[in-house]
Amino acid sequence: MAEQQYLDLKYLDKQLDEFEKKKKKIKKMRIGYKLFTHLMGDEKFAHHVSESALNPDKRSYRKVKIKITSDEGELTFLEKD
Repeated sequence: MAEQQYLDLKYLDKQLDEFEKKKKKIKKMRIGYKLFTHLMGDEKFAHHVSESALNPDKRSYRKVKIKITSDEGELTFLEKD
């Protein structure tokens, strides 16, 4: 079985930058648990997330809350109203 390819931090940053360019505010990111584990392997991402809160329910990256989901590779953004 081939190993699943996951998105990298460069892609995530690009997506967040696109929302900022369009002046859209993101309330929350939904990240699959395996993708989250993969991203935590990146020192920059891991530092931002671990420094954001001691409580795992309050994780964030670039001031956007993170919700970890059971869908392995999910990456969706929920916009503020």
